Order: sequence, then structure tokens, then C-alpha cells
Amino acid sequence: MASALPPRILRNDHQKTQKDRPSLDTLIQMGFTKQRAEKALAATGDRGVQLASDWLLSHVNDVTLDQNIPREYVLYLCPVGLLQHELSNFWEKSLSTTGWNGAHAYFPHITLTNMFKAEDNKVSYLTKCLSRLEDKLNKAPGKLTLDFFAQKSFIGLFVSEPYFQYLQDVVTQFSEEVRKAGIVVGENKKQLHLSLSYQYQDENHEVLLKKAKEMNLSAAARWDVRLYSRDPRVGQSEVRKVLKAYAPLLTDELELIDQDFVFMDPEEVSRSKDGWFKGTSWLTGNTGMFPGVFTTRTAETWTWTLHRSLPLHEYHPKSGQTASGVTTNGSVEGDYDNLWQEEKNEDMYAKVIKNKKQKDAAAQNKSPRKLFIMRHGERCDFVFGRDWCDKCYDEVGNYKRVNLNLPKKMMTRNTYLEYIKDCPLTEMGKVQAHLTGDALKTASVPISFVYCSPALRCVQTASEVVKALGLSCKICIEPVLFEWLGWYNPVIPKWMSPADLARNSFNIDTSHVPFMDVKKLNVEESVDEFYTRNANFVKYALRKHEPEGGNVLMVGHAGSLDVCSRQLCGKPVRKASEFHQLLSGVAYCAVAMCEENPVNKVWELKEPSVVPLCHGTNKLYSWKLIQ
Repeated sequence: MASALPPRILRNDHQKTQKDRPSLDTLIQMGFTKQRAEKALAATGDRGVQLASDWLLSHVNDVTLDQNIPREYVLYLCPVGLLQHELSNFWEKSLSTTGWNGAHAYFPHITLTNMFKAEDNKVSYLTKCLSRLEDKLNKAPGKLTLDFFAQKSFIGLFVSEPYFQYLQDVVTQFSEEVRKAGIVVGENKKQLHLSLSYQYQDENHEVLLKKAKEMNLSAAARWDVRLYSRDPRVGQSEVRKVLKAYAPLLTDELELIDQDFVFMDPEEVSRSKDGWFKGTSWLTGNTGMFPGVFTTRTAETWTWTLHRSLPLHEYHPKSGQTASGVTTNGSVEGDYDNLWQEEKNEDMYAKVIKNKKQKDAAAQNKSPRKLFIMRHGERCDFVFGRDWCDKCYDEVGNYKRVNLNLPKKMMTRNTYLEYIKDCPLTEMGKVQAHLTGDALKTASVPISFVYCSPALRCVQTASEVVKALGLSCKICIEPVLFEWLGWYNPVIPKWMSPADLARNSFNIDTSHVPFMDVKKLNVEESVDEFYTRNANFVKYALRKHEPEGGNVLMVGHAGSLDVCSRQLCGKPVRKASEFHQLLSGVAYCAVAMCEENPVNKVWELKEPSVVPLCHGTNKLYSWKLIQ
């Protein structure tokens, strides 16, 4: 027969379980710094290790993560129940009929304190101070009555006596408690009130007043004293809710996550000329440009953190009993609508982490993407001189081939003089391009997308490569890939249009919309601006094609190999002198290759899949030499 289990006496050296440990200790043990752990607990209302760690993992790219920025706190008195629904319905009706006003930036509430700041390591002390008010809150002086008040640009409900003094005493007691930790709570010198509408147009006053008087202000309610906090940046911002997800195409753009919130400078709306705003994600802390049409303005309180909530209880001296629902008779059910319900937040942050893990897992099964950057082949003017057109064309524009390395025939243009600044390849240049394309084919390099400078020599090079590879994809003409414009000041070359090129049997995508219009090219650009111009396009194109995957070929100029790869691989822009010196080492049809790490999305310059091409010079021969 088995013995009965004896009772256990815990020894002094009994070790606490993981569940017993304070959240801060657990987060530090997980590898987070004390400062980061405290910030996460403050931002999530100290609702557990899981939520705090999810917050930290979501905010890994937040530039303020390691900055000591105290959160702002406030004490609110919030209605719960039927009165809350009456007020919320009024909010919605007033927004739909008269548009945004100041009251829509918050949920219905009575402000008990001004905003005050507290260090992240004092959050638990703040919640304890509020808990110490429980006895006081259990002795509310009967019914809380609200007096309707309206004047120009303001409609609200004011707290009447004896509740006004009672709530002032509550605030005083709380302020005295937190002052012991060096936290100063500013006195709210305004008459305690619940704002219904303010900061609206004068012509909307009567409409709002009528709708406000239609509310049932006698509806049952429980009143909760709540401690909230916010990121101090939110207080100076306009908050917008994400209605539609958006994946960035440029490095300065912000990813929009469904149901996330974005806060931005209120001046962005009037400042923007294209409907794109600069904002910061509440879920990730990342900052960037985003399309405003995918968002809508909403109350900033959706981004606040709820730390503690205590209900008021009406005290009955005769019976010594307390009761909640201190405004009127009737049942009070439900809870106040606020985003900081633990389950919902865990879902939202877990969603960010889950999406990241899914992307990482999918990336590990993908072949690394490659970007090939290629210089054009041998050009006519560098072989035959700048006056080569004068040697080949007569007074009326008839072309005569005076050397076997010149094109067999020339395409018809508005005038042959356009060839002076937009020259074609030599016949050897075409051979160089075809050899390079054939080498890519031999190396089994698949190319899915081809972009090309509008210069004719680049279009011809890209065309020969595509033919050698046996590709069916069309060439996209991109003016942004043209070389440094400082060499062409004050006049940009006149290039053949995509339609003209297509008519001359080039496989051009005439439906492609360029990243940058020709008119936006600046002939006075600096070398720094030249780097930025190309880097922005490269990152845009790679992001654009990320969902379908595949390698990208960009055909440009000698400088393209560096300006299209350097910033992509995380390197700084070269100085102008260094850039010009570099160009002499880039041969015709030289190829640079960048490869993406599919997990961390970092690009790195690698040895190309094709060997380089070089050949000897063939001097101009004159038959008169042996005369």
C-alpha cells in the first residue's frame, strides 16, 4: 500500500519559480537591458512578461528605444455603462455631421489631473499610490450629477457639489502620495467637466447643441478612476488609424500594419503636396512616409496605456455599505472601450512578431536575389572622336560608313545631330554586349527584370544581352539611371522615346511608367545627389519586385556600378574626387553583382557570376602606309 504524501515545509533556500519572479527580473534574465525592460513594462501597463517582450521585439528599430524619455501620465474619471454608450454615440454622430472637433481626440472622460511625467522605473509605485485611494473611492458622496453647459465653441457637462470637492480631495491625496517619490502632479485649476464638443466652427454650434440635448444624461453608469499614460510625442501629434496595410517601396517609407496607429505632426496635412505624410508607427516605433488615404484620423487615447482602474462606490452611512453605479438607479454592465485590453494587445504585437517569423521562414527557403549592374559597350564617339558625325554625314544628312566598326546603318531621328550627345554602340560594342549576355546564360543566371538608361548605347547593350540570354522580358527605360548630369550642363541629351525605340525593333516596355520623369533631372546636381538619385531607384525597384522574387539587371554607365550598389550595401557616398578617379577602372560591359541575404534583407557586393572581358586595341589603318 502506497504511503500518503507528507506535507512539505518550504525551506529558507526555496527558489522562486519563474512565475513568481517580478516581470522586470525575468526580462533582464531574458537578455534585455534594465532600461529597455522598464520602458517596455511602462509602455504595456506592466501586464506581464509576454506582452512586454513582444513590445520590445516589435520596437527593435525604434530610434527612441534606448533614450530616457519619461512617459506622460494623467488621472481620468471615466463613465462605464449606458451613459458611456450615450456619449460614444454622440461622438460618432457629431463627427459624421459636423466633422472633427477637439473632443474627438479623446474618449469621454473627466480630467482629474494635468499631464505629469514619471520615470519608467516608478510606474509600479504610481499604481500602488492609486490603489491606496481605494478606501477613499469606496466612500463616494452619493450621486454624481452633471450640469449641462454651453457657450460659443464649447458644449459640456460640469461636476456639481458635493462631488467636485470630493474629487478634488481624491486628487490631493494621490498627489501627496506620488510626491514621496519625487513625482509632481500639476494641479488642474479648471472646473471639473466632461467635454462634449469644442474647437468647432461657429456655424456648427446649434447642430451640436441640439444633438447633445438629445442624449439621456440620466442613463446608468459606473464611474472609474483610471491612470493612463502616453508616449509624450503623441501629445503634440495627430493620430491616425490604419485602414489598409501598405508594404514600403522606398527606404524612407513606413510599413502600415492593419489596425495600427500612426502619429504625425498636425501640419503634415497642409504641408503635403502629394497626400503622403511623415509619421511614426505606434506598434513598431518606426518612422517614415506613408499614404494618408490608407489611414483616418482618430482619438489619440487609442494609443494610451491603462495602468490601473478603480471604481467609485457610493457610501451609505446608515448601513455602512457601499454600492457601485453612483449616478442613477439601474444596472451597469460592460467595460470601457480602450485598446489596452491585454488579450487584444497580445494579439496585435504577437501579429507583428508572427509576421516577421513567417517572412524569415519563407526567406530561408528562397534563393538569394541578385542585382546585376552593367556598363554599356564600346561607344562610337570614344573610338572615332567627338566629330565622328561630321565624318559620316554629308550636308543633307546622308550617312556613310567610313569604318567597319561603325554601325552598318543608322536609325532615323529628328536630326543626325542628336547622335552627338546620344551616340550608338560600335559594332565591337554590340559584340561585347552579346558576349557578356552569353556568359550570363552559360553561368545559368536567370534574369527576371531589365532596367536601362535612356542613352542609346545602353539600350543597345541591354538589347544584345537580352537576345543572348534568350529572354522574353521587355526592357524598361529609366531616365533616373542616366549618368552624372554635371557633364551635360546646361542641356540634357535628346533621347529616343520608348515608342521610337520599339518602332526600331527594340523589345521595349512602352507601358512602363518611369520612376523619375526626364523633366525632373537636374543638370546642376552634385555627385552626392547623383548617388542618391540612383540609390533611391535601386531600392525602389528591388522592393517592388520583392514579392515575386527574381534577379534584376540594370544597364547604365561607368558610374552606375558604384552609385547603384554602394548605398544599397550600406556604404557611404564617395567624395566627388574619388568618384571621378574610380571611373577610369570600369571597362566596357563591366558587371557588378549584389546579393541579398534572404533572412535579414542585407545586400552585399559579391564576385560576379561572369568573368570580365578585355581585348587588345586595333589601331586605325591607312592603306597609304604601304604606298
